[in-house]
Amino acid sequence: MFPTCFPIYKKSAAAQFTLLPPKVDENQRIQKSGAVLLEMAPSSGERSYDWKNNKITFAFGMNDLVAFFDDPTSSKWGSFYHDNNGVTKKLTISHGEGKYEGTFMMSLSSGDSRVSISLTGGEFQVLGRLFTAALPKMLGWA
Repeated sequence: MFPTCFPIYKKSAAAQFTLLPPKVDENQRIQKSGAVLLEMAPSSGERSYDWKNNKITFAFGMNDLVAFFDDPTSSKWGSFYHDNNGVTKKLTISHGEGKYEGTFMMSLSSGDSRVSISLTGGEFQVLGRLFTAALPKMLGWA
């Protein structure tokens, strides 16, 4: 069974999270841990998103999830960086303030491209629970 993605659709952008299982060799030994793939795309019209031309991806590895579960009140919390062969990606998750307290803003950039999406408190809680469930699967423990 291959798990489905967790999609979040808003007027300005869409995001989806997908569990990527670990890579195994012919002896069923894990060669590479799994990840949670985040894909974000800006809106290209009403209920339409530009997944083909403007999608940005970010794979949450084990170190990223450890940082995600760190103290959310820390000034370092919510910033994730990947540099792969000169391509720098930055993901930030920030707490809403004022009338947006209890919500979160998630922004992903790669080069000159950037996509942002707001998360409700409930969407953020579901995401955290999915990350918790993904951890043993990423390591091949489940």
